[in-house]
Amino acid sequence: MINRVSTASQYQNLTSNLMRKQGELNQTNGQLSSGKRVETAGDDPVSSVTIQNYRQQLTQIDQYNNAITLANNRLQTMETAIAGVEDNLGATKQKVLGMINGAMASNDRTAFKDELISLRDGLLELANSRDEAGNYVFAGNQSDTKPFMEATGGSMNYHGDSQSRYAQIDKSVNVKTSLPGDQLFTDVPNSYGDYRPVFSDKSGEGAVPQVEGLTSGSKLHLLSATTSDFTTAKTIQVSFNEVDVVADGKTTKEMQYSLNIGGKDVVTGERYDPKQGIVYKDPAVADSATLNLKFDSISSGDSITLEAAQTINIFDSIQSAIDNAERPTSSPAAEANLQRVIDDLDSGFVHMNQQRSEVGTIRQQVDRQQEQHLDFELTLNQAQSGLEDLDYSKAIMDMNQQMMALQASQQAFGQTKQLSLFNYI
Repeated sequence: MINRVSTASQYQNLTSNLMRKQGELNQTNGQLSSGKRVETAGDDPVSSVTIQNYRQQLTQIDQYNNAITLANNRLQTMETAIAGVEDNLGATKQKVLGMINGAMASNDRTAFKDELISLRDGLLELANSRDEAGNYVFAGNQSDTKPFMEATGGSMNYHGDSQSRYAQIDKSVNVKTSLPGDQLFTDVPNSYGDYRPVFSDKSGEGAVPQVEGLTSGSKLHLLSATTSDFTTAKTIQVSFNEVDVVADGKTTKEMQYSLNIGGKDVVTGERYDPKQGIVYKDPAVADSATLNLKFDSISSGDSITLEAAQTINIFDSIQSAIDNAERPTSSPAAEANLQRVIDDLDSGFVHMNQQRSEVGTIRQQVDRQQEQHLDFELTLNQAQSGLEDLDYSKAIMDMNQQMMALQASQQAFGQTKQLSLFNYI
């Protein structure tokens, strides 16, 4: 018995099966060409969602790496500038030490003054350093404002702010990419503590009243001046006088001091102990601040003024050296002022070294964060590759099977089309 010839429905089924197998083969060929197992969400909906998450995280890491590159550039510029400041302060100190030499001729001192002016200008240039984008490094958040400009008398005015710029190098990690100029140059810790000495030469002889100051040939040097409560600090005048003291029939020399705080005499004719220095606490005020002063190389008749100040402006210190450069070598105040400049420069150098260390610490943090990003990026790429990339050996086997299935379907389709009653008449 002869079966009934295939209907249109059977023909449609065979055609659909043929097209499906052709589509599977085309998909496998496309995967082999791209090397990707998942190209669209339809290829594997679950894996596709995970792959998109991986891509978003990789994009975010790229953004963080770009921020790290920018941060490193700014930090490198800042570190280089601070290193230049350290060199400048070292060279300035050597010049000031040379100026203290009493054997220098007047023309030598003039030459040293010119060199000091050049060094100060070089320091100003470093303080106004810019990064690769043209932003001022030491202007705080006012990156387009020139931070330091010279005013009258050689002083430098700061026009930036006291803020630091930051860069986000991870989801919850922000690092400094700048230091404000006032922190570096105008807020240098006072090497003496809480007070700064003001020196002047004692003038007037004989019947002419003498003003406060250093006696001729004085080598007085302030070692330290601190208070336990800076909020109550006032201007201090200290004067020294050597007197004869008779004890047990013997006459000895004793250095005594007098102390004036805020215009009020609080101590008169008290023995000065070089080891202990001056320790004063107001007996009339409960829990009053304790004052500690230490001096070296005191001469009888010396007096000195101490003004409250916990920080110094390094530009003002260098300007002081310039102002005292051509003063007579016989002036004890000039020499004392130059010695004060040396102390300021020492403090400035230590301060700059600490700021440079801070920048170095930030750079280490940035480098560690960058390494973490690289490690995480590698992990994400491997995970994404495991979901997205094609297994070539498996794909080739699938393609061969699909080609064989397609050929079989084509043959079956061809034979089915030939089924007709006319073949049996």
